[in-house]
Amino acid sequence: MAENDPKYRLLFSHPRMVEDLLRGFIHEEWVVQLDFGTLERVNGSFVSEDLKDRRNDVVWRLRWRGERDDWFYLYLLLEFQSAPEPFMAVRMLVYVGLLLQELIRTQRLKASDRLPPILPIVLYNGKRPWRAPRDLQSLFPAVPDGLRRRLPRLEYVLVDEGCLTREEREQTGNLVAALARLETSLDPEDFSRSARDLAILLPRDEQGELRRIFTAWTLQVLRRIHRGATIPGVEDLEEVPMLEERIRDWERKARREGRKEGREEGLREGLLRARRMVLRLVERRFGPVPARVQEQIDTIASLDELERVADKILIARSLQELGIG
Repeated sequence: MAENDPKYRLLFSHPRMVEDLLRGFIHEEWVVQLDFGTLERVNGSFVSEDLKDRRNDVVWRLRWRGERDDWFYLYLLLEFQSAPEPFMAVRMLVYVGLLLQELIRTQRLKASDRLPPILPIVLYNGKRPWRAPRDLQSLFPAVPDGLRRRLPRLEYVLVDEGCLTREEREQTGNLVAALARLETSLDPEDFSRSARDLAILLPRDEQGELRRIFTAWTLQVLRRIHRGATIPGVEDLEEVPMLEERIRDWERKARREGRKEGREEGLREGLLRARRMVLRLVERRFGPVPARVQEQIDTIASLDELERVADKILIARSLQELGIG
């Protein structure tokens, strides 16, 4: 089942995130031919033949560098799922087809016009590696070559946060890489480093809105790392690492207090058992234990003292000689 979070859509509604995604994770030579200064968000809502309205996808377009005047469309499907989708290639084929239909309708394309290229990208942040086929044709069984040529073709780009290369994860100045490091933080120190990197990459005066979205996002990840902890809100991304350090201090203090309470509880339990043992020994040696003797034993607050009384029981000839009669 999909776990769509509106913050992902908000994040990739900013041209900086889209540019960093293309520059850092599409390892193909033609990327340098794109004019990122022309990045333009377009309407991502279109209606299919069965009247199901698509509203959750992010669509961008940008031009090529140089004399080419045609548009390049970038179609981002933000499906963040808890498990890979086996037939994602089919879903992407449908979405790309719907987008092309919408472009034909709204731009009133003629027979002599050419369709713009579309790059389908799936962003995945699940725990398990993505094993689903990225190539649509691999979903079909083996058929004769003449038939295979007539099968639909599509191959989408997958960005799997959990399986990035070291070079991809550690890209300097890349917001998508910083997001991936934050999402896959294995310990609080790694999380704090990622949050500090984001604060540096997003100056307040230049990236205010994006910085606010990342602030909310880091708090969500922080709650996941420190499950059960009460985490207050913060006003800015810069405060998140300090908040995380305070939470760690609170947790360490709670563990120390827990260990102290555990030791005290263990001592109380040990004293109770030792008193019961001494009372049983007294009863076996001297018969029924008078109430005053039981009260005296119950007031002994030292395991060493109870051990000395137990040793005396073996040689004492009376309760008076035992010292508690």
